[in-house]
Amino acid sequence: MIRKTLLYAVLLLACAQMLYGCSASTATPEVEEKPVIAYPAPEDLPVNYRSENFTVKAGETAIDLYNAGSNSWNQPVSYGYFDMPGASTITITPNFDYQTFELVPRSLRIRGERSGNAITFKLNGPANVTLVLDGNYQGKALHLFAQAPETDIPDANDPNVLFFEPGFHDLGEYGSVPTKITSNQTLYISGGAVVRGRFRADDATNVTVRGRGILLNDYRSNDEYDDIALALSRVTHSTIRDIIVNRDTNSWTSSMYGSSDVNVLNYKAVSPRFASSDGFNIVSSHDIVFDGVFIRSADDAVAIKGMSQEEDPAKAPPVYNIAYRNSQLWADANNAIGIGAETVAAYFKNIKFDNIDVLYNYDDRDHPDVLPDRSAINIFALHGTEFKDISFENIRVEKAKRLINLQMDTSFYFGAIQGNWAWPGAMSGIRYKNITSYSDGTNEIKVAGWSDDRIISDVVFDNIVINGEKVKSTQDPHFTINEYAKDLIVK
Repeated sequence: MIRKTLLYAVLLLACAQMLYGCSASTATPEVEEKPVIAYPAPEDLPVNYRSENFTVKAGETAIDLYNAGSNSWNQPVSYGYFDMPGASTITITPNFDYQTFELVPRSLRIRGERSGNAITFKLNGPANVTLVLDGNYQGKALHLFAQAPETDIPDANDPNVLFFEPGFHDLGEYGSVPTKITSNQTLYISGGAVVRGRFRADDATNVTVRGRGILLNDYRSNDEYDDIALALSRVTHSTIRDIIVNRDTNSWTSSMYGSSDVNVLNYKAVSPRFASSDGFNIVSSHDIVFDGVFIRSADDAVAIKGMSQEEDPAKAPPVYNIAYRNSQLWADANNAIGIGAETVAAYFKNIKFDNIDVLYNYDDRDHPDVLPDRSAINIFALHGTEFKDISFENIRVEKAKRLINLQMDTSFYFGAIQGNWAWPGAMSGIRYKNITSYSDGTNEIKVAGWSDDRIISDVVFDNIVINGEKVKSTQDPHFTINEYAKDLIVK
């Protein structure tokens, strides 16, 4: 009997590890430590792009850090990156006084040790790790991107490759137009390269954007194009991977419009400037995969939108087949995960979020607690259309003002964006499963339909745990539900 019990326990542990994954810091067996691959910052990089707020070493290797700009509260945000062939001991030394520290997300199960001002911890494999000091998510922060070693580097002499060697490349003169990427081309930004500029692909297929380096954009343009650092318009069968985009001005970081069959893998955005610095917007697109991304923004980290010149949403392009998984999100304003508010689309269907860490979500610097439609996980409809088969699973929220918002309304942000409910609309088949909040916010769960014939229905809340307490019914005080919502199930 004892042997059977032990075998059963081992099997349960193995199943749990398969289901939830292993922490980068606790995986077994022990991983051999190896020197990391570091990418020194360009020698001619202007000093304002460098960060001196922290000192970082991976093993015996110094890691150069970058200043992403100041956040909504005028505090500098720092980041750095390196590749890991094996395990590594990381030492971070804040170059200022502090009392306490957190290494997030907690799902990594990293336990740092402090000696003087230095914080030391071990990584057994690639991970994105954020250091928060004194519990102040609005203060100075450091984001570290420890990645798997790069393979299959393209040939710099290939005529179809826009290849940027290590160094500082300034393409951002005032009035300069974005660099175009055409079909079958690759934009490659080497580790150790910082490219100041904008890139876009229009009506293209088989486009690749990749590399370990940084696309930097800290200026507003003066041309007929938008201000987006990386823009894809009507692009198909393409891949964005590995690069870091640092957008230090109040405009979208990256976006795709009218696109399909696009994979965004291991992409990192660090865009702390308030506001409108969305991380990577998915607009009027379908068959899109985001996997392993990190986004720090001062507006929606994720925004899935329907935008069209059509007045009738039924005539606009639909939004469907979007998978977003294994990612970390931080939004200093608006939503961490947002579907809407622009919702001119024939429908929104088959959208799935899975295994997401929401590191931080605040509503608005200038109007705190005045905009109750902002949340960590948000669907906000302004137009009569259908939302169906949308799921959020295995999502962990470190800190946020509100937890879930599911709402139909007529306007957004003090009327800045207007809606139109002249057409029929509905939300159904919405699933929230294994949502865990550690947040000290209100953790509100709001469900608000529009009218008797434009309702929200068939919504399941399965295993919602707020600060250790499972939500057991819609009578839970965290719920706010209006009369135009029905068939809400709590499991």
